[in-house]
Amino acid sequence: MTNLSNIVEILAKQALGGKQQQSQQGGLGDILGSVFGQMGANNTQQSQQHNQQRQQGGLGGILGSVLGHLSGQQNQQQTQHQPQTQQRSNVGSSNTKTLLIAVLPLVLAWIQKQGGIQGALDKLKSIGLNRQVDDWVSTGPGENAPVDNQQLQLLFDDQDVDQVAQETQVPKQDIYGAISKVLPQIIDSLTPQGEQTNKQEANADIQQVMNLVTGFLKR
Repeated sequence: MTNLSNIVEILAKQALGGKQQQSQQGGLGDILGSVFGQMGANNTQQSQQHNQQRQQGGLGGILGSVLGHLSGQQNQQQTQHQPQTQQRSNVGSSNTKTLLIAVLPLVLAWIQKQGGIQGALDKLKSIGLNRQVDDWVSTGPGENAPVDNQQLQLLFDDQDVDQVAQETQVPKQDIYGAISKVLPQIIDSLTPQGEQTNKQEANADIQQVMNLVTGFLKR
């Protein structure tokens, strides 16, 4: 098994902002359920808009839409109880954590489009990210090597990124910034044995997480 589920669990807990009561009961499924469960306050008109977006926008747009409302709810709660200067600080922090989850399926879907983890690694190297890829796949200690936002623009479909930016109501550069944080973690988590990692197992884990995400969004 790879460490993908562990990374997703960490990101989901961050998005919850410490509200992890369910996380101790059922693992990753319950944690993601907690994230999406906070969406219960949507009205009928919003739900109809979301259904249209789900049909039109692909997985990246779906999660961007859902978590865009989640972020909006968090921001609204903060503005009701905090001074304006503190609101700005916390809103930025909340949005950052939410964006890490919002871009997760975008990254996983991109890996699948490359034919799986090996195809993704080859694609990354083809645009000059050899050093970064070697570092991410390496089992050595230390932080993952950073990747530049401009390099990511060569990889991800601009329309997909633009849609997530619109749904989460943040600049596109913030989406690329979130991808630059998530992508190294995902590659790292999918290659726990370095080059010796079973690629079929890694691809199966990607599909499992994707199934979890789409399962919650269809409820």
